[in-house]
Amino acid sequence: MTVAVFITSESDASCLIPWGVHFALADHTDLLIVCPRKSKGKRAWEKLEVSEKDGRSLYQSVFLELEKIDPRRVVMKEAIADGGESTDMDRVAIETRELVATAPEDAFVEEIGNLDVRLVLLPAFAPVKGSNEIDMRWHQKVFRAAPCQVAVVKGNVPAAEEASRILVASEGETDPDQKLAVARSLQLAKSVEVEEVSLLYVRPDDDEVAAEIADKHLSQLVKTKQDKLLDIVPRSILADSLCDGIRQIPESSFDVLFVGTRKEKVIRSLFLDLDLGTQEVAPSIVVVRAAVPLTVRVWGGVTLWIRSKVPQIDRERRVKLVDDLQVNSQLNFDFGALISLSTLIAALGLVRDSGAVVIGAMLVAPLMTPLVAMGFALVQGNLKLIRSALRSVAWGFAIALLIGASIGLMLRLFAPGLEISGQMADRGSPNFLDLVVALASGVAAAYAMGRPNLISALPGVAIAAALVPPVATSGLALTMGDLTLAGGASLLFFTNIVAIVLGTAITFWCVGISTRITEGRPAQIWPRYWLIGFVILSILLTLEMWNFNPLATP
Repeated sequence: MTVAVFITSESDASCLIPWGVHFALADHTDLLIVCPRKSKGKRAWEKLEVSEKDGRSLYQSVFLELEKIDPRRVVMKEAIADGGESTDMDRVAIETRELVATAPEDAFVEEIGNLDVRLVLLPAFAPVKGSNEIDMRWHQKVFRAAPCQVAVVKGNVPAAEEASRILVASEGETDPDQKLAVARSLQLAKSVEVEEVSLLYVRPDDDEVAAEIADKHLSQLVKTKQDKLLDIVPRSILADSLCDGIRQIPESSFDVLFVGTRKEKVIRSLFLDLDLGTQEVAPSIVVVRAAVPLTVRVWGGVTLWIRSKVPQIDRERRVKLVDDLQVNSQLNFDFGALISLSTLIAALGLVRDSGAVVIGAMLVAPLMTPLVAMGFALVQGNLKLIRSALRSVAWGFAIALLIGASIGLMLRLFAPGLEISGQMADRGSPNFLDLVVALASGVAAAYAMGRPNLISALPGVAIAAALVPPVATSGLALTMGDLTLAGGASLLFFTNIVAIVLGTAITFWCVGISTRITEGRPAQIWPRYWLIGFVILSILLTLEMWNFNPLATP
């Protein structure tokens, strides 16, 4: 395991290398210093020679900075390989490499996951808002993508002979990032002469017991890292934000500020809005983020692999898709007319036992688009769209059931000898295979709508889905007094809905649709719970269908 720094400017070298040496010593690991070089062609890692320090100012700044460090603390790996030096726990073995690529910064973002890195260091940066990768600098991409620990630093490492005061500031629930900030601050405290380590917890004054809650979280943080050699001074402050709380601490009372967070809004405020430069020497700022958990990394790898294999929807097509789904999922006169006509056709086809007429009703039915919109909305986190689509589906079911029952009553008046047809019986005996068909239909519908050249496949998908005929069967069966048939047909309809929405959601996720990212995290978490609910509901419906009709085939 190593500590890695990526040097893109001379100022980065003077800041990152001393911090890199400090963290490497604390972790008893090596230090990898990477410099970029633009070159068209194949990406490559090359040795950064000491002899090249006079060739480029960036390389010169790197080696000049290394020469400033006490040789008792560092040793070059080249010297160890030559047999002239040895290493031990008190010295950091440093390796200098050159990353050659067309876009070295982007290449480093991609390569960071392949390196055996425990911690990557970044210079202070202000994250851009939103999730558009085009607008993001490479610093922000590394901060989001690196599976290891990340530290964003501003200012210099305190000298060992200088007395320093450390402030660790935190807010919200105790999490791994905050615990890491406490641990890293104590590591620094042990390597330099420290007068005081203060732990600040900031909480909004939004409740009469806000102070008690702040003290509770503060005590939890203190307990996580008790040290017999160092005293931690706890303090809680009620303020609207973390930066507001830090401003209430006199700048002269600390030399280094540690913050553990992955909220990019907080990072932006720390480096843009928090002015600590009124002193002769401004306090250094260190923002740390804990390593990404293994489960998250595995899921991220799976996501990346799937999306690398499945063609992704481009932005232009995505805009058109959202617009089409919003327009065609609305409950309006056109929707009501089509659902009414399709139910009428389906009911007559069911009574006549005519498969061709029933198929015609499937083609007229407008329910598929709202269901596709629901799947899209769940993945995207579009609450407005899911409400609109859900309202259309609910009213569509009610209208179809009412019309089916009305036709059944009319037929009983004018055709008293009406019997259950084969087409009706088929819809009243759902089984597991019906769910599979509906799931595949949802997948096909979502994929076809995401590809303009596949739109012609949608009529076939509508036929396979068979949404209106089960509802029409339920209405007819109710007027005929067959509650078992009505219940089975309704079960088939709701099974189709759940499976189609689930299939469309999975497909849209595979083709690149995802919940909008804000501050490095999903803006809404409810889509996850909804999707989990649909999975659970699918399982329950499968069990119910098995109990209803375990052996029948569609």
